[in-house]
Amino acid sequence: MDSAVAGLLAAVVGVGGTLGSAWLTQRRGDASRREEWEHLERTRRTELAAQQVESGREAHKAAYTEFNAAARHYLASLNDHAHVLRIGYDTQESMATVEAARADYRRRYAEAQMTVPDTVLTEVRRVDISLGSVYGTLARLTHGTAREADDIGNVREQIKQAWRRPVQDARDDAYGSGGVGTVA
Repeated sequence: MDSAVAGLLAAVVGVGGTLGSAWLTQRRGDASRREEWEHLERTRRTELAAQQVESGREAHKAAYTEFNAAARHYLASLNDHAHVLRIGYDTQESMATVEAARADYRRRYAEAQMTVPDTVLTEVRRVDISLGSVYGTLARLTHGTAREADDIGNVREQIKQAWRRPVQDARDDAYGSGGVGTVA
């Protein structure tokens, strides 16, 4: 082989090697950037999922807190109205307070129905039934349409039971569902 062909061949191999080296370096860089982007994307998705879980937990906590406060306020206003009936005072102002508390409670109950998990919703429904029963009896007594078993003593007992069982059970279930924290 002649030296000119050998030189040309060496030059072609050298240029080919240089170009091949640049091409391989470029491919490796692209692969490295792609892996880095995929890692960042996985990290972003993980953080987003964690934020969504925390946001859901906060939404549950807010719904539990607002429902619990409204239920307790409603029950306290029913208790106050029962005292007014028992003492024999004018019930108009007291009943207006009960109706305002009931309206707020109904709104919080509707929010809870849309927010809380089924396990807690069962207790929330028990609270609603209990409070509705007390309200119905007090309303009948207030309006003079009482049934045979309706008397202020039964109402007082219903109120005591509502404080002990459904309202407390709903609170305990809310804590136990993992949406609020631990019972203090």
